[in-house]
Amino acid sequence: MLDKLYTIMDTACNWGNKNWGTSIRFPKPIKKSIVFSAFSSGIISSALLIYGIFFNKKWVLLFGGLGIISSVFIFRQSVKKA
Repeated sequence: MLDKLYTIMDTACNWGNKNWGTSIRFPKPIKKSIVFSAFSSGIISSALLIYGIFFNKKWVLLFGGLGIISSVFIFRQSVKKA
């Protein structure tokens, strides 16, 4: 899934380079940076989830839960890739 996202973004950058005469290159992240991103996203999302629980903020609770799901998904994709 992450490889497909990389391919889409790389194609969009190549299209922009060709049509606008720019030199944009989409960087391919290494496994270490993907794992760090998933870990830090999980910490921030956990903090949002706890804040939403304690202060009864449903939207913050929702975003925290979605963030945790997202970080778990990204982590699992990076582990599959290796």
